[in-house]
Amino acid sequence: MDALPLELHAQIFEFACTDDGSTARSLSLVSRYVRDIAAPYLYQSLAIAGLEQMHELVARLDVTPPHLRRIRHLFLSDWTHTQTKDRVVGTSDEAQDRYEAERILALRILAFAASTVETLAVTVSCPFTGPPILGALFSSPMPRLTELSVHGFYPFPHTPRSMPRLESLHLSGNRNPHGLLQLGALDAACPTLTHLRVSGLVAAASFAEELRSAIIHREDDANAHLSPFATAAEYGATEDCGVPRDAAHARKNARVFT
Repeated sequence: MDALPLELHAQIFEFACTDDGSTARSLSLVSRYVRDIAAPYLYQSLAIAGLEQMHELVARLDVTPPHLRRIRHLFLSDWTHTQTKDRVVGTSDEAQDRYEAERILALRILAFAASTVETLAVTVSCPFTGPPILGALFSSPMPRLTELSVHGFYPFPHTPRSMPRLESLHLSGNRNPHGLLQLGALDAACPTLTHLRVSGLVAAASFAEELRSAIIHREDDANAHLSPFATAAEYGATEDCGVPRDAAHARKNARVFT
C-alpha cells in the first residue's frame, strides 16, 4: 500500500465506497492517512431510513464542508422498515410533530444531495408528509441525476429540465396516474428519459389508454423524436409499463430499480 500514490488510493476508495456508507466509515477508522483520503467519500453512498437516522445525518452534514459531503447515491425513507411494515399512522399531536420533523429532515437531505446525486431512491410511507416531500423532489433541480425510483403517492414531474440527465424513472404508489404522459410535462422535466416504469397500478383503465395512445400515436407527431416514447411502438412496452426509446439503448441500459 505504501508504494501506491495518494491519487490511486483515492480512486480505489471512490470505487469501494458504493454501499450504504459502511465501507467509508470503516476506512476512516484505519489510520489518519486513510481517514483523510476516505473523507470525500464518506457520504458518497448512503441508505437512510427513519427519523433518528435522518436527524443524525443532517446534524453531520450541517458541520461538514461542501466538498466533503458530495452525495452521489442515496436511498431515503421517511420511516424505518419496521414502521413501513406495521403501517401504523398516528393522529395525536405527538405523532403530528414527529411527521413534521420527518418532513423537514427529508427535505434538508434532498437539498444537500440535489446538486451531486446520480442515483436516488425515495420511499415515503406517511400519508401526511408524502405529498410535500415528493412535490419538493420533483420541483428541485438535480442536474446529475440519472436514475430515480419513487415510492409513495407522487405528483407528476413538471418543472422544465429539473432533471436534464434522468434516463431511468420508476414510479410506484399512484394506482391510476392518469395524466402522467399528457401535456408534455414529463418530457419537459426529463428530456433524456429512456426508461419509464410505473408499478402498483390498480383499475387504471384510463392510464392504460393514455399509455396505449402514447405508444401508438406519437410516431405520427412531427415532434415525436423529442419524446421518450417516440419509437416505443416498434419495440413494445415491457412489464410494468417500461417503454424503451430504442432497442439498442435499452440493451445497453438494462438496469432498472426493483
